[in-house]
Amino acid sequence: MNSMPLKTLTTLLRVVREQGYPVEQALLHIGLEFNPLEDDPASLPTQIPTDCYSRLYGLLMELLQDEAFGLGQEYHSPPGTFRMMCLFVIHCPTLEQALRRAREFYDYCDQFRDSEHHDGPLFVPQGESGNVLCVLERGSPSQQNRAHIGHANVLLMMFRFYSWLIGRELPLQEVRVRANEPAQSQPYEAIFGCPVRFGTDHSGLVMSNNVLQLPIVQTEDSLREFLRQAPYHLVKRETPGSLNPLTQKIKQLLTEHSNQKLPNASEIALTLNMSPRTLHRKLTSEGTSFQQLKDDFRRELAVHYMNRPELTLDAIAAVMGFQDNSAFYRSFKKWTGVSPGRYRATMLAGEANP
Repeated sequence: MNSMPLKTLTTLLRVVREQGYPVEQALLHIGLEFNPLEDDPASLPTQIPTDCYSRLYGLLMELLQDEAFGLGQEYHSPPGTFRMMCLFVIHCPTLEQALRRAREFYDYCDQFRDSEHHDGPLFVPQGESGNVLCVLERGSPSQQNRAHIGHANVLLMMFRFYSWLIGRELPLQEVRVRANEPAQSQPYEAIFGCPVRFGTDHSGLVMSNNVLQLPIVQTEDSLREFLRQAPYHLVKRETPGSLNPLTQKIKQLLTEHSNQKLPNASEIALTLNMSPRTLHRKLTSEGTSFQQLKDDFRRELAVHYMNRPELTLDAIAAVMGFQDNSAFYRSFKKWTGVSPGRYRATMLAGEANP
């Protein structure tokens, strides 16, 4: 069963109580049979089902009319703000562009709410290491310093959202949190899978410059399912790379077959000992489809071959299994937004971001 620490739910319960909503009614709403705010701590479990937290999050968002995680952030986000941001970035080709557009979106929102506008770069180079700090929360002397759990939750949700966008766990070098360091920081390092520094000027994620060029693999169709289940996928305890176990299995199976004859959905279902209908249902629950996975695989393969200048475009079309070159050209433009010729020309000019 997917679970998370009880203290994260307790934080939200305190906000519920501060808002004057009956705590017992909230506990009934989320299906919890004990009260973490009143019962003997020694008798309580250390973990609770993640869907309990998800339901409490939804209740709190409804009470506050605020999507800012109910953790006392410096600004409020009316319901629907996160969805609009997602639609604003979903068609970006790379992670870097998605991060830039998300910053533009929230900067625009700042004009219509009582919050400080924080100027400053989104990406801060980290010396000669080849790493960059992506600033997700900029500090200000006039802002109240929230508890470390509030800052960390915000970063964790963003970490998991951007991991979902690229279809794999976002490889981080370090996490920086603006709040004071807690008594124990090891749990945070276990969650993020990297060192976590507290007491920094700004909160953000440190990653390699190369990571910024990873492609966005999600679509409006997969986004629709993602939002339907939100915020579950943003708070569940598994690492983002393991959010979709069936998707990962199918990606592995596709890589094991020849480029020219990829298996169809029925063949994959047979390999996995399930019916095609079950395969379709499970992939839908993971926010994707077999055709989407197949298209994503062929796109990544095509871009890989395009970065081999010794291969002509016609040769790549043949290796990819296209009998008609024009069909390959149409597919490549659909996958990447540019024609193969333009992509190759830009790459040879040294301006491409493969």
